Amino acid sequence: MSGTEQQGRFATEPFIEGTPEQYARLREWLVAMEYTEPTLCAKADVRTIAHLNSLGERRTVFTDPADKQSLLVLLFLDGDAIPWTTLRAVLSPDEESIITALGLLVPAVESPECCVAPVAVIPVEGLYVVSDRLRGLEVIDGSTPSDIVYSPITPETARFVGLMPRFACENYLEMCGGTGIAALIAARDFARHAWSADITERSTRFARFSAALNGLENFTAVQGDLYAPVAGHTFDLITAHPPYVPAEETEMVFRDGGADGEQITRRIVAEVEPYLRPGGQLYVDCVMTDRAGDPLEHRVRRMLGPSEGEFDVVVIRGGVVDPRIYRAERLQTGQMTPQAFLHQTELFKRLRVEQFVATTVLIQRRTSERPVVTRHRVLTPETRAYHLQWVLDYLARTVEWGSDDADRILSYRLRTSPRAELRVRSMLRDGEWSPVETRIAAMVPFAVEAPCPPILSTLLARCDGRLTGREHLAALRAAGDVPPEKTDADFAQLIRELADAAYIELDAFPIGEVIAKKSASVA
Repeated sequence: MSGTEQQGRFATEPFIEGTPEQYARLREWLVAMEYTEPTLCAKADVRTIAHLNSLGERRTVFTDPADKQSLLVLLFLDGDAIPWTTLRAVLSPDEESIITALGLLVPAVESPECCVAPVAVIPVEGLYVVSDRLRGLEVIDGSTPSDIVYSPITPETARFVGLMPRFACENYLEMCGGTGIAALIAARDFARHAWSADITERSTRFARFSAALNGLENFTAVQGDLYAPVAGHTFDLITAHPPYVPAEETEMVFRDGGADGEQITRRIVAEVEPYLRPGGQLYVDCVMTDRAGDPLEHRVRRMLGPSEGEFDVVVIRGGVVDPRIYRAERLQTGQMTPQAFLHQTELFKRLRVEQFVATTVLIQRRTSERPVVTRHRVLTPETRAYHLQWVLDYLARTVEWGSDDADRILSYRLRTSPRAELRVRSMLRDGEWSPVETRIAAMVPFAVEAPCPPILSTLLARCDGRLTGREHLAALRAAGDVPPEKTDADFAQLIRELADAAYIELDAFPIGEVIAKKSASVA
């Protein structure tokens, strides 16, 4: 199967288009019933709705359908079938009508005496987002349809949404939108108008329903192949969480990304030029491959094609997976045929694939004639969206610095990363521990580690934001810690390297202020 060809059919249509008044009534009632992410998570003692869902059978709350809040969880999050008599013993006729009027409760196919929610209604990020049910899909022939609308609370989607840029903008576009979760957040929080584009008609309907349920009038869901449905429009911010699982044929639209997993990602990057405004950003979160002798950030740059000289590229690398283990596990579990296993093994060998990498890509269109940035950083659990914006802003503003900028660099006040660590490896020699290697490491904003000579450990210990680089240099020279042959320019270059790696912060580039400046520039 290829494209969006169906391989199964859903038993019922998911919902009924309603009026603004009906959506508002349902939204108000869900809030009144405390069917919200904060209240549910507080009661279950978990951090997010995704953690609540992952508890599964270990959940000890929300198990009693006689409780209104638990009833909503069982119906809309768990997808349970509940007897109509139980429902009507808990809800008033008016409350039942609020749900059924919009087609969010229907008779169960196998047990009509029970009701089920044909879709999941998930409280996430202060919104109500509809997706296909997380479990127990009701389908006609037993096979999962290819256009299933995937949940917005998977770990992968949580990472995508958590790291995405959120600066004030005129036009926002979410590619491969699915539920439209990112565009819904954008429409509510920071975009004058947000678009969600997806290749399937089902996802488009789901995104429109969610926008109406949340009362968002500055939201448009469109159907089509990548940028085709927004031809003629341009955007300040484009985000995408594309399918990236390697697959020669498309069985699940939300999942399968071509033979090497990068087919859709390549097109998103390659075709962005007509749609991204000067100063605008493309943010893509996916899985890509490391290939021997071809750094990922340079490969992403080449995807931009003839217009690559217009764009900065920063790749944030996350966790890695050995493709041999991945293929073996899929073969063992029956998710891959022996023939597909051999084909993919040969393809990856030809492409010189070394590993899968969880990848966040930030591409920014420059606004002036200057060299462009091509860099990578390493993600940590403590990396946040504003860290990505900071590093992109810092690198773009300093890309033209050279040896003539020593005075400028030495004029900045320096502050060592508060999460820096000095790591000393010692060996036992003649009954004494002797240091054999010292390294400096940090986990915020990104993971970095490098050898640490004595002068560097001394400098980093003193950088508390009060003294300039020139003042630190004078103190080190007075103490005899700087060799006489080292010039001001040499020391400035050291500071530049430390700042580039974010071991130290220059007072002109404070982490955390980029969002405010970016918002002001496009509002």
